Amino acid sequence: MKKIILSLALIASSMTVIAQDAIQVPPAQVSEVEGFNPASKRVYALLSGSPQLFSSKVKVAIDFGQSTSWLGAMSESMIVDENGKEIKFNSMIDAMNYLGQFGWKFAQAYVVPHGDEGDMSGTVYWILYKDVDDYSQITEGFITKRQQRGH
Repeated sequence: MKKIILSLALIASSMTVIAQDAIQVPPAQVSEVEGFNPASKRVYALLSGSPQLFSSKVKVAIDFGQSTSWLGAMSESMIVDENGKEIKFNSMIDAMNYLGQFGWKFAQAYVVPHGDEGDMSGTVYWILYKDVDDYSQITEGFITKRQQRGH
């Protein structure tokens, strides 16, 4: 009797097992996927925006892991034009649109508030990413104050 019950239990359990077949993609098709590059690396950057005193503009700095001095980290990371003048953006969206033309994509945002609970001001941080083939492409299209000075 035990053997019959055990046999029925084994038969019943084998009927409820569902298997999935793995889909095999030939290597030739993988390389045809739009934007796929097996040699590319994903890099990240931290975009920080601080409101300007008596202005509607935002000062924007970018941290992509570059070395900076401890005291001048924010000012050295400011995005500048070819003359070394800080680019002041209308908003964080304006800064994102500027960097988006060089391949940067939005990942996440957060705010670190300043002052009291009722104070709505703070520094806005946006995490961006970009897929590059070579690390020299990280700053493609823009320069920071530190890079412009040649450090």
